[in-house]
Amino acid sequence: MIIGTSWSALSGSVSVLTLCVGLIVGGILLVGMVVVFTRMRKIRREYRETLAKRYDPKDILCHDNLAHYLGKDSVEEKQSRGKGVLVLAQDELYFLQLHPRQELCISLKRIKRVVTPTKFLDIVSPNPLLQVNFQEEDGTSSSVAWRMRDVATFTDFLKTQRKKAQPRKRK
Repeated sequence: MIIGTSWSALSGSVSVLTLCVGLIVGGILLVGMVVVFTRMRKIRREYRETLAKRYDPKDILCHDNLAHYLGKDSVEEKQSRGKGVLVLAQDELYFLQLHPRQELCISLKRIKRVVTPTKFLDIVSPNPLLQVNFQEEDGTSSSVAWRMRDVATFTDFLKTQRKKAQPRKRK
């Protein structure tokens, strides 16, 4: 009898301990989620402000808020990849990576080719990627790529706008 009573008392204290640990862990997770969401809202607000300063709304032809930057082939060392906003404006292709903050701006006049492969650098994707081959300001060739939701539409807009931006050849 005494053993059974002790066991039930021990069992009760274990469940109280489990409840306390569960509440503490749950509280920590809740605070962590609030911090992450607050930080993400701040980052998104900052990039909206950056784009508003850089472009008039009518200058933005197409954009993707969740474009995933896959890197630049001309960079030898390790690169940071990440999500950000990819904007096609009247005369440039602009990418603003959210974290770490990084900007890439390519004039449409310097773009040599736009393709949609399924492999770029060491990344293989089941869906097409947007790859832009362009000429750097120093004259070297380079390529960048993004994974995005609607590659076909963005590619069509980019190719159309690129034709408009290219200087006319004289006969």
